[in-house]
Amino acid sequence: MDRYGPRAVLIVSSIGMAAGLVGVGLLPRDLPSFAFAVVAASLLGSAQTGVPYTHVVVGWFQRQRGLALGVMLSFVGLGIATVPPTLSMIISTWGWRSAFVVAGMASMLVPLPVALFVIRDPPKRQHSQEVAGYTLREAVATSSFWLMIDAFLFNYLAAAAGSISLPTILEDRGMSAPGAAGAMTVVGAAFIAARLGFGALLDRFPPTALTCIFFLFPSVGHVLLASSDSVAAAYVSGIFFGLATGAEGDAMGYLLAKRFGMRSFGAIFGVNYFAFTCGAGLGPAVLNTIAAEGTRYAEAFAIFTMLGMLAPILLVIDWGTNRRRRSCMNSRR
Repeated sequence: MDRYGPRAVLIVSSIGMAAGLVGVGLLPRDLPSFAFAVVAASLLGSAQTGVPYTHVVVGWFQRQRGLALGVMLSFVGLGIATVPPTLSMIISTWGWRSAFVVAGMASMLVPLPVALFVIRDPPKRQHSQEVAGYTLREAVATSSFWLMIDAFLFNYLAAAAGSISLPTILEDRGMSAPGAAGAMTVVGAAFIAARLGFGALLDRFPPTALTCIFFLFPSVGHVLLASSDSVAAAYVSGIFFGLATGAEGDAMGYLLAKRFGMRSFGAIFGVNYFAFTCGAGLGPAVLNTIAAEGTRYAEAFAIFTMLGMLAPILLVIDWGTNRRRRSCMNSRR
């Protein structure tokens, strides 16, 4: 994206992901073909995440950037709410192969026209002007890069551990499977609300302080789960987990663009997004391992409360470090 622009990447990615997903549904019934198609869809479709779309929004919007990010990223929640039940219906009616074909066609028929006819690369890239900011190498050499990437990792580690594990936790507490799954509706609603509301708030309040407040929410959610076995407490914790996960997507693009500029924003954001997804994968797995099939939830919640607290602490350290650095630069002038 930094070299060719997000629009070109999105065009190639939408076609490639569609080919991979359709291939899963149509290729012969053998493991190597299945694995090849899945890998192709995953690699070529990796650009169909929030990374290129955030690149476009951050590059175009200077004023009200937070609101623009929030509106754009909130549609992730709409996809989470609508795509799985739609594909489930197709699977039950026509089988899983048909579901992959439909998903593949949709992944091209919707994003490709948007990339071709709606999205335009940010203005500076269009006119081949020099883009201000850090290269990835320069960013990696700063303490801010590592403090921020660790903050994003620990926040999503704690938030995903709580939100994704919430149905399992409720089932272990005696709730029916449909009722436990309903907790994800609460998480999704909070996720969308945070994307919209937090993005608008970023334009009005100090972004680091605001992000620190929202990054406290996963720890609050784990404390609620540890202190009460009630369904109400679990659902309230789901709201906190949803708010934290929704806010992180907005905060990541906003803070990284503010700190490192747009010169290598794609690469810098991509590395941070990698940490973000690592947290999403590791959090639930680690929590359920510690919980030992529900026998040690108290220890698991305590550990993730502490891990969640690391995220705002790291952002405060970064804020203090940058403030001292700017003071030193001003005094030298």
